[in-house]
Amino acid sequence: MNELKYKNLNILKNKNLSVEELIEIYRISNNPEILSSIIDRTKKLVYKIAGEFRNIKLDPKDIQQAGFTGLIMAINRFEPKSNYKFSTFSVHCIKGEILHFIRDSKLIKVPRWIWKLNKIFVDFIKDFESGNDRYPTIEEISKGINVSMEGIDEFFKAREAAFYDYRPIDEVESSNNNKGSLSNFDRRLIKSREYKSFELVMEDKFILWDAIDKLCSLNKKIIILNYFLGLSQKEIGEKFGISQRSVSRKLKESIRVLREYFSEK
Repeated sequence: MNELKYKNLNILKNKNLSVEELIEIYRISNNPEILSSIIDRTKKLVYKIAGEFRNIKLDPKDIQQAGFTGLIMAINRFEPKSNYKFSTFSVHCIKGEILHFIRDSKLIKVPRWIWKLNKIFVDFIKDFESGNDRYPTIEEISKGINVSMEGIDEFFKAREAAFYDYRPIDEVESSNNNKGSLSNFDRRLIKSREYKSFELVMEDKFILWDAIDKLCSLNKKIIILNYFLGLSQKEIGEKFGISQRSVSRKLKESIRVLREYFSEK
């Protein structure tokens, strides 16, 4: 069917069309009414996920809005011809946007290592589901992100404690909850499953991420842009409205701080 034919079809009255079929039609027609219909049929999922964050000190409507942003992202990213349901795919996008919103609100402070490891985990899940039409097993997750089996379990506990407890992470780590609580975790157990050439083991990545967190906000951004994203000192200076000399000086300051941190380990 071509674009004009889709626009002329009175498809919104057809209750037999699945959400996945509507998304496929929306991709071709770009009809805002179809997008509105998709959102209307899936909005309960946003409310459900947003409800999991009801204990945090943020306006529930703002959390829901972040969830709807994730829903629209899911609609645009979803592959209609896949063999899995849109609802399964969209959960990660909705929850991810809400978590980003909470992080940016600065109401909770989550260590960089949890955010970094969670991104590795989420990216793997997304790619695995896309290629296999199912959720991976724990063993497959362990191999896929190169973290030991016991480390996966500890990561899940740490993530739940950080994202859903809504207490400062140092308070969570020192809490005296009952054994088996999600907040009882040991980062030392989160280790690489196997050694890979030219790649830091997970334990060293944690130390590096912790060290970067010791930098001030601007220096942190500069060193990430330079060493991790490959921007030149001139490009970074233009981005922040400072001279290349200032960028060079801040990079040297950052390296000095990192060296001092590593020397203490």
